[in-house]
Amino acid sequence: MKKQSQDDGVLRYKKLKFKLGAAFSGGGTRGFAHIGVIQAFEQENIRFDCVAGTSVGSLIGAMYCAGITCEDMIAAAKQVTRREIVNKMWAIGSDSANIAAVASRLLGDITFDRLNVPFCAVAVDISDGQEVLLDTGNVAQCVAASCAVPALFKPVCMDGMVLVDGGLLNNMPADVCRRMGAEAVIGVDLNHTRGQGTQSRKLKDVLVATWDITTKSTMYKGQINSDIVIEPELARFSRTSLDNIDSMVEEGYRAAMDKMPEIKQLLICK
Repeated sequence: MKKQSQDDGVLRYKKLKFKLGAAFSGGGTRGFAHIGVIQAFEQENIRFDCVAGTSVGSLIGAMYCAGITCEDMIAAAKQVTRREIVNKMWAIGSDSANIAAVASRLLGDITFDRLNVPFCAVAVDISDGQEVLLDTGNVAQCVAASCAVPALFKPVCMDGMVLVDGGLLNNMPADVCRRMGAEAVIGVDLNHTRGQGTQSRKLKDVLVATWDITTKSTMYKGQINSDIVIEPELARFSRTSLDNIDSMVEEGYRAAMDKMPEIKQLLICK
């Protein structure tokens, strides 16, 4: 997979006098919108100094920090099939090893210390209910842990912990960026209309609505610790479909560009 060269002169990032962090939220396959956000920042020659991500935000964040280009992210996303991720007819109880396998294909065996940009994935240890910050070891395995939505996927057992999706406690980890030294943080919320419930009585719809209501309360910490929050309009897209990737990328780009004057003012004022 193509990596961005530090010396090829293609991307000439602006020098900032402070650390800029990005907090990428969870949101299922709507996470493709994160790629569009990254495209917007690259177009403006703004580079993040550190990244924290939850669930799909951890996958896109890891690829960014590994130096994978947006074009290659999109191409790789279009090669992923539902069957690679979900191995149950109703998805419930699918093996999280499937996520790890897909992440490994996208990221290889890279470890955190070899990333171009400091990165942290957020998970929750279901055995004690504590938030876990993953920033050492194999990146793909940690991404799988951050993406392991309870009930839908089996937990990832790692270093004596039983890890599930970090969205349970911290769905947009802007505070983690602060801990990493960021002086300004841009949050990206893939589902700012969450928590509205559902009139459906189908099990899948009820589970999705329950997750939305739960994660709504976990967004406050991210909002408080973000200087600016980018909110793509993604309600029309399914969080489980691998269709419409280009449209979601475009919406992420649009939402980021709409905020760009405010972001540039932030960068000037800091």
